[in-house]
Amino acid sequence: MFSLKILLVFLLAFQLSAQTYSAPQTSDNQQEVIARGMGAVISGDLAKAEEDAISNALRNAVEQVIGTMIQSEVLVQNYQTIEDRIYSQSAGYVERYEVIGKSRQGDTILEVTIKAVVRKGSLKNNLDALGLLISRKGKPRLMIIVDERNMDEHYYDWGIDMNTTENEVMNALMDKGFPFVDREAAIRKIEKDAIMASLEGDEKAAQNIALQSGAEVLIVGKAVAKTASGGPSAMVQAGMVSCQATINLRALRADDGTILATTSQQSAAAHIDQLTGGTQALKKAAKLASDDLTNKIVDRWQKDVYSGTTISLRLMNVETYSDLVKIKNMLPYNIRGVQNVYQRDYSKQTALFDLDVRGTANQVAEELAVKDFSPYTIEVVNVTQNAVVAKIVKPTKQEEAVQ
Repeated sequence: MFSLKILLVFLLAFQLSAQTYSAPQTSDNQQEVIARGMGAVISGDLAKAEEDAISNALRNAVEQVIGTMIQSEVLVQNYQTIEDRIYSQSAGYVERYEVIGKSRQGDTILEVTIKAVVRKGSLKNNLDALGLLISRKGKPRLMIIVDERNMDEHYYDWGIDMNTTENEVMNALMDKGFPFVDREAAIRKIEKDAIMASLEGDEKAAQNIALQSGAEVLIVGKAVAKTASGGPSAMVQAGMVSCQATINLRALRADDGTILATTSQQSAAAHIDQLTGGTQALKKAAKLASDDLTNKIVDRWQKDVYSGTTISLRLMNVETYSDLVKIKNMLPYNIRGVQNVYQRDYSKQTALFDLDVRGTANQVAEELAVKDFSPYTIEVVNVTQNAVVAKIVKPTKQEEAVQ
């Protein structure tokens, strides 16, 4: 009976922490809600706590309107909850919001109340909501490198000037609000061999290019335009040339090499000059490719921001497998928002985990740095948008003697 009470108290606490209140629905696809979120005050940083609380409130607002499929596995043993995994996925987004209240709960928790307008479905055609999504995602910077061949002209991928495909795709994405790095400055740092390897499918080379350029997302691929045989007789008699363009692109994250989206598009154009016809066909195919990439990247980021994302954690100086297991079991309890911990590798005293998190890599890093993982001390070495590198620091003999 006592263990059942503990379980009920836990579930009630979870519900209260994510509490939201619905307002009257304003349309079939839009609803205004009042939602609350909480952020931890770490080292007195109220601004960061407010940002975390707003992120939490935005996710709660979406879940309130859309509804989520939640499966909770709670195992209670010796009157303690030892495992709690919550899986959720939503299909909505926040179009706009405003903070209408803030309050402190002791010295360690800041609660924020927001009024948000939530819409169902994908936000790909809503520029205001897309701008909010990109901002909440941390404004990842993009870079594009395409090896383009138009008839007999080869527009070298390591050149400073951009080719037709690169220009068309970049302009289309920038119109949607995606930021890009300065290509001219970035391309000078990259070796030709590395670019060629990435274009041939070497994901590691592509990842290194993105890291060198300062981009968080790299779009890489090939584009070819050539004459097409046949065509209407009237077109042939008029001296027109039928041209066919094919574009294959993939977008990947720089810090962990994860492929966000791929696209393969074709288009045709006719012109009296085959080079001009090839350029027109490339422009049409690039438009299709940019639309497809935008939709796929936005869908991925929408799930990351409003449902949760996967953060890679590489932990060094893990001396024994027993230490690995203990730390793995601590992660869901010491780091807010961790839903699942997947062990990917352990070799040479280095452990690799994937964390399903309702939050960001920065939030994971901050809590690794300040939370109590006794008897271990964790020091964060590096943080990117999707990955954290940390190490276990051994106490000195002097520190051990004091302890």
